[in-house]
Amino acid sequence: MLDEHIVTTQAMQFSPFKKPFEEDIENWSTKLLLVSDTLEEWVKCQGQWMYLQPIFDSPDIMKQLPQETKRFKSVDSTWRQQINLAKANPSILFVCSKEGLKEKF
Repeated sequence: MLDEHIVTTQAMQFSPFKKPFEEDIENWSTKLLLVSDTLEEWVKCQGQWMYLQPIFDSPDIMKQLPQETKRFKSVDSTWRQQINLAKANPSILFVCSKEGLKEKF
């Protein structure tokens, strides 16, 4: 559905009748593209997180790789905060269009 809205918005951008709505169309397009990019990064992070989480929960790994464990715990904390935020407010536009969120992932 997100991709459909992006395509529709892009079609509106090329309309000869867009002038009265041009700013709204641009803002909406920017927001939709940010949401799409953020979701892509989020899915990549989730895949890596699911792979690494059991590894870094191992006591042996924690002892052998303390710096890497610390870095993972930082990412893990950010990941869990975002998941809890999404759970509390399941609006994709609210959760995924925050400035700087995409860069966290």
